[in-house]
Amino acid sequence: MAKAWVLVANHTDARMFEAEHRASALKELEVLHYPEGRMRGQELLSDSSGRVFDRNGHGSHAMGGISDLRREGAQTFAREIAHALERAHEEGRYEHLYIVAEPKMVGPLRNALSPTTRAAIQGETGKNLVHSDPEAIRKQLPDFL
Repeated sequence: MAKAWVLVANHTDARMFEAEHRASALKELEVLHYPEGRMRGQELLSDSSGRVFDRNGHGSHAMGGISDLRREGAQTFAREIAHALERAHEEGRYEHLYIVAEPKMVGPLRNALSPTTRAAIQGETGKNLVHSDPEAIRKQLPDFL
């Protein structure tokens, strides 16, 4: 019987669960945290953004900003999660993977995974259930994993 793992993640936390059998309950295995994802906008900036002058006129505006830093942070955390998932897949700890992540994390997670690990994905759900109990998470998944 193939073991299935379930990743539940948002931009600050990730939880990995295992289902021993196709219809079994989820058992929590590992938790990852990305504390930088909780930082406020000004805490992310060590200095003010660079400035760009308009081609016409004398106006200027800031380059980049907090949203760019948040996006980069989500991608950094997605790579950290992907590394943990890939290591476990190479060790044969699971065959099937289900991803339940907040919508803005699904893409970065998928992109951070190697083709081999990406091939193990059996389903994706764009919901933030990272603080839900295992029973509530299990209800979002197929009956048979």
